[in-house]
Amino acid sequence: MIKKSIISFLIGIGIIVLVLYIVDFNEVVPQIQQLSLGYFLLLLLIELISIVLSALKWRLILRSFHVPMKDILPTIFVGYLVNNITPMGFAGGEPVRACIISKKRNIPLTSSAASVIVDLFLEIFPMFLLSGIAIYLVFMSGIPIEIAIFLGIISLTLSILFFISITLVMNKNFSLKVIQIFIEIISRIPILKIYSQKLREDVNEICDKFNYAMRRHMMDPHVLFFGTLISSFVWGLRLLRTYVVFIALGYPVSIDTVIVVEIAVSVLSFLPLLPGSLGIWEGASVMFFVLAGVDKAYAMSATLIDRVLFYLIPSIIGIISALYLGISVSRLVSEKIGDDKIELEKLSKIIGS
Repeated sequence: MIKKSIISFLIGIGIIVLVLYIVDFNEVVPQIQQLSLGYFLLLLLIELISIVLSALKWRLILRSFHVPMKDILPTIFVGYLVNNITPMGFAGGEPVRACIISKKRNIPLTSSAASVIVDLFLEIFPMFLLSGIAIYLVFMSGIPIEIAIFLGIISLTLSILFFISITLVMNKNFSLKVIQIFIEIISRIPILKIYSQKLREDVNEICDKFNYAMRRHMMDPHVLFFGTLISSFVWGLRLLRTYVVFIALGYPVSIDTVIVVEIAVSVLSFLPLLPGSLGIWEGASVMFFVLAGVDKAYAMSATLIDRVLFYLIPSIIGIISALYLGISVSRLVSEKIGDDKIELEKLSKIIGS
């Protein structure tokens, strides 16, 4: 996995360098230098608040297990780290945080796995709303119609995800397939191999427990209402962060443009192509901003600052969080840990007691 991650990183960095070359590096640097310390601290505060709210949302889903924030927050940061360093998109970080919180708090893995799926499900409603707003804004603001077409595809994708989520609750056979995919994913992460071996032995029983956990979480009106509300606030803060970045650079853009571009690029980032969508996010953001009439140098500058805030800084905190939780970061992405029959005691030493 290390080799694949390194290659993916190099490809992502190569894309960023290419975009910088096209935009002109000498035009980008002066724009970034305009960012004052005061604005940077404000942007950092916005990002940290959004992460804390995300942690509160997950804690809300797991409220019957009384998980403290001192375990939730670092686990979320480790999930961000894994998403950012492995070419598996959310398929990497979500199983990892499900396994960590299961181990740390003695929560059944079926419940922790269901909780991260519900966590992602609660992101769908705000994205539905914002996608509809974005499509409306495209037609009202004179933004190129190509973006509206892409947003239409996004809405269709969200509809499919919504259908899949509901099917997970109602259909046991579909839940079984999802569990098998989940097991396959974690079997590719060396530190989690022991879980995949144990899960395969009792997959049918696990399916029943997983299906029950999904029903309990997703049919809870308290979780649905407040979880969706928190997700909406988090999305609002993401949009605010990007909007403030442009203001900090002395090149304010309309909130319409920010909504359209952020929604379009966020959906692209779900694709498990490169670690943390490195290169894809930068290239797509610049392209969409330029299509919307933003100067290319300012578009690139704002994108790079944004990435430092929600990619680099959370990754650094993720490393610190892994150390706090007693997890070996190198083993999260190592090629192998001993043999495939890694003992539970060894895993306990890696994840911590």
